[in-house]
Amino acid sequence: MMRFEVPTWSQVQRYRLSILSGAALLLAILVVSLVWLAPLISANENLEIQARQQEELARKYREKLTQAQSIRDNLVKQEQELKQMQKRLFRGNDPYQLAASLGELLSSKGGQKLDIKTYQVLASKEYGLYQEVHLRFNFMTTVDGLYFFLDRVKNFETALLVHEINVQKVQRAKGPDLVVNVILAALMEKGEKS
Repeated sequence: MMRFEVPTWSQVQRYRLSILSGAALLLAILVVSLVWLAPLISANENLEIQARQQEELARKYREKLTQAQSIRDNLVKQEQELKQMQKRLFRGNDPYQLAASLGELLSSKGGQKLDIKTYQVLASKEYGLYQEVHLRFNFMTTVDGLYFFLDRVKNFETALLVHEINVQKVQRAKGPDLVVNVILAALMEKGEKS
């Protein structure tokens, strides 16, 4: 077993220069660590915190950019759909002009499948730059003529929708035996008010 002996005063005096230089060295190390290393460590910690904050900020910006790209893609798609829809709008701005041109285009000329007797503009609803116009057509026809009419409406180049249809069969020996009352909804550009 090893015993530790307390040095005597004479031994301490003999090694006092070594003890003082060791104490001075420890004091110098302590001063250097407090004055020079502590600020460096603190600055390093601050830089790490700032780096984490910058990484978080960059992550949020990447998320926003991804969202912005998604929104942009959606807007491009909606713009294309709007252009397609605008191609199907009636180009005039007068509902009566629309009703007259529809009456002419939907009735058959040579085949006498249907003869539109009357048309009437019922109402219109405005949706921003566009308006929906409801038109009533009354005509007498046969089943083939009704099919012809509905097929023309379905394949018409402008946006038309059968809103309501009423078909009545009448007893006739010859000629058209159906009385048809149909309400069409058409989408057209809103007219300029002068």
